[in-house]
Amino acid sequence: LITAGRSQTRQASRGAALALESRVRLYQKDYAGAEAAAAAAEAVGYTLAPNFADLFDATGNNTPEDIFRITFTPTQSNSVGFYYLPKPLGGRYEDAPTVGAAGIIAAFDPASGGNIANYHPTDARGIWSIARSGTRTYAAKFRNSAGDEDLHVIRLGEVILIHAEALAQLNRLPEAVAEYNRLRARAGVAADPVIGLTQGGVLAAIARERRLELAFEGDRWPDLVRTGAALTLGVPAQQTILPIPQSEIDVAPNVTQNPGY
Repeated sequence: LITAGRSQTRQASRGAALALESRVRLYQKDYAGAEAAAAAAEAVGYTLAPNFADLFDATGNNTPEDIFRITFTPTQSNSVGFYYLPKPLGGRYEDAPTVGAAGIIAAFDPASGGNIANYHPTDARGIWSIARSGTRTYAAKFRNSAGDEDLHVIRLGEVILIHAEALAQLNRLPEAVAEYNRLRARAGVAADPVIGLTQGGVLAAIARERRLELAFEGDRWPDLVRTGAALTLGVPAQQTILPIPQSEIDVAPNVTQNPGY
């Protein structure tokens, strides 16, 4: 059963279906379809959480930005924070923010040069998402090592970025910039101008905003693959797709294995 309104965010709803449709259509490069689905999802009535940090409360409390979240408990828990947090904070510290001029530290604070010693972001997303514990720099977006907080499957911030990218691909550039500027306003940074625009420049700005807004939420690799950026970074084409499990090929012998496997 799909509920109609925005009050139910932990089971299927019309808003969740529209939001996920917008993501799928964007990935399929159906930009008109992505724009329509994102606009319809926004029309359900979700609003941005006033404070970015509220989205990642350690218990997963409700925010007006929630579209679809998954409920976790101490028994049925997730491992997101566990893999990001350093050991003194109860984590395993498998993954850490990237450094250097092309890393996420520099993306949040270009003046830092990617060096955490010089990291003084003014962007609320950078302030919340990266922290230090002793000598460890870690992704601080998810701060519950026990994994019983309710995680977002999709939230309004992502839908806004989908909508902006679809508008830009349709060459509706001032609308696209106005759309993602909503997230910059929430983050406490200056709005991008809506004059003197080029399509390439707007798409690059949206890619920047996706990297900042959705950092550590699992979107970076799909974005690099779907836009072709992974290849320009030197990732072999084979590594941008996964192998088809042999068990699937065994029961469907007409399926052809992906190249390189």
